[in-house]
Amino acid sequence: MKIYKVGGAVRDSLLGIDSKDKDWVVIGSTVEEMLSKGFKKVGKNFPVFLHPITNEEYALARTERKSGKGYKGFDFLFTPDITLEEDLMRRDLTINAIAEDEDGKIIDPFNGQADLKNKTFKHVSDAFYEDPLRALRIARFSAQLDDFKIHDDTKKALKKISDGDELKDLSRERVWEETIKASKYNLIRYLTVIIEHGLSSPWFDTLKALPEELDQNLEIAWCQISELNNFKFGEKLNSSESIAKRLVFWKKFSEFDINEDINYKLKFFKNFSQNNNKFVSEILVFFPEIKNYCSSIINEYTQLNFGALAEQISENIETVKINKLKTIIENHE
Repeated sequence: MKIYKVGGAVRDSLLGIDSKDKDWVVIGSTVEEMLSKGFKKVGKNFPVFLHPITNEEYALARTERKSGKGYKGFDFLFTPDITLEEDLMRRDLTINAIAEDEDGKIIDPFNGQADLKNKTFKHVSDAFYEDPLRALRIARFSAQLDDFKIHDDTKKALKKISDGDELKDLSRERVWEETIKASKYNLIRYLTVIIEHGLSSPWFDTLKALPEELDQNLEIAWCQISELNNFKFGEKLNSSESIAKRLVFWKKFSEFDINEDINYKLKFFKNFSQNNNKFVSEILVFFPEIKNYCSSIINEYTQLNFGALAEQISENIETVKINKLKTIIENHE
């Protein structure tokens, strides 16, 4: 049984980047042996284990064979005679197919170090285009290492994926996961690579334009992109509830016309509440022309205690709310 550090941790170390996550591959072992050493099995389709002390992931060396559609359409073989090179060959990029043994020796059968030096994304083998998720991983790595270029042969592999129909077989959760990871680095770069290499359909097929700059907050950035794309961007993805809420208010403020009459404004402002104030204050920063006007009205209106008013008056509470709001709006004209 031999253990090697693999993947992103080795790549990042060679680039001088700190890496929090470490992945390990185990050569010459079995499920039974790993369990006997206290490892906890977590992999469903192939044996991945958590170390009993560090909780880091250890996977038995494996090979894979395409047997169906999508990123799940693979059969896996994990036997003690599978070599390190065979395991590394199934990986997506040469820069991710580098291993390090327990003595710190680098094993690099696919010249990943040369591609790191040349700042090039190059796929390891033709198995690359059998997994459509790898196309989005290229886009994500492009966001993370935005001075790297994509090798011409890998561009052809991306085209083969885009010409096929397996991107639609990805789950929205996996696409969203890659997007979240990319957003921590450079969301514009990620989406640009997707557009340039014809990978938009079906998950980003409404994406037609990108802003020159994006806010670092993903939820705000998502709103900025959506506004440029008629608020259709990302509809097919499993984005967060927080993004969905912000999109509602972003769209409202983007459409607000300060020159409209009192009836328009009553309809616009009447459904705001204190529960929305956090979203409102964040979003109105990006609408300076109406920021002060809308903030003042919303703050005054949402601070009124209509529960107490309802106990003091005999009028319909909804009528009272509208009259109070009307007075607030008129005071700001």
